[in-house]
Amino acid sequence: MSKKLTFLLIPIFILLSFSLLPNQSNAIEANPEDPIMMAYYRTWRDITMPHDANSTLPDQNVTAMTDIPEGVDIVSVFHYVNPGTNQQKFWDTLKTTYVPLLHARGTRVIRTIDIREVWNVPHTGVTPTTAEYERHAQQLIDTYLTPWNLDGLDVDMESSLTAQQEEMAVGTFKALSKQLGPKANTGKLLIYDTNKDNHSLFKKTASYFDYLFVQAYGRSAASLDNTWNTYKTSIIPQQFLPGISFPEEQDHNRWNDTVDPYQTSRAYSYAKWHPKDGQKGGMFVYAIDRDGKQFGDDTITKTDFSWTKRLINTMNGQ
Repeated sequence: MSKKLTFLLIPIFILLSFSLLPNQSNAIEANPEDPIMMAYYRTWRDITMPHDANSTLPDQNVTAMTDIPEGVDIVSVFHYVNPGTNQQKFWDTLKTTYVPLLHARGTRVIRTIDIREVWNVPHTGVTPTTAEYERHAQQLIDTYLTPWNLDGLDVDMESSLTAQQEEMAVGTFKALSKQLGPKANTGKLLIYDTNKDNHSLFKKTASYFDYLFVQAYGRSAASLDNTWNTYKTSIIPQQFLPGISFPEEQDHNRWNDTVDPYQTSRAYSYAKWHPKDGQKGGMFVYAIDRDGKQFGDDTITKTDFSWTKRLINTMNGQ
């Protein structure tokens, strides 16, 4: 190869190398140093919900969605209630009060749905057509985001899918990516959350997502290195957010993520942890209304969100 040809090819190789890097959203590029705090908010414990919406406890609900700390960047509407529950007051308040006030703070509000909602595509033939995938994606947006002016969709993937289910999930994510996530350039988020190491479905769809949330409840901080190593060929460190869980009432999962003292807790170690390849995107907490509770305390009481606030400060180097 001549020297002249070599010099001509060098810029091409450089451009190609950048094009092969895992995709990242505009939001990630704009503030690469700002760690994100995300929180899952359990709707059945909102003050506008009946106390027995998803519980056998007699305690009344005491927390409003707008009670969460201002340092929380993204909050998810994590929803389940028993059939027949009168939940209209919550949805009305979400639309008229919670979302506008949270938006005014700069907090984005998203909705979490199960992977079954994604792969269960109505279709008439053997496999869905492009039009059927696009109709299904639009239906998900119209059902879960548009009525409340929400900022994105978070898909919870904890299942083992058949080959056909995986194929349909890929098709729906591709259709969703035209309106949500880094490819859409609409400012609307598309997020993947899972308790798995990297796996077939994510490898096929990673470029469609802004962030990956890893449910690392009860794991050691050292285990995050192994989990990250499975994902690092699919995403960049700033898209990777590990999460901890506060102890839910009447829950038998003894994660022990938030056991005092704070600086020896698993939650603190997650806030301090970063992949060897760069700074993580941030972290998340599940069941933020249980901030400060210890395992076995089933009472429903207000929280000052002290753990969440300290985790935010720790990630910010304070």
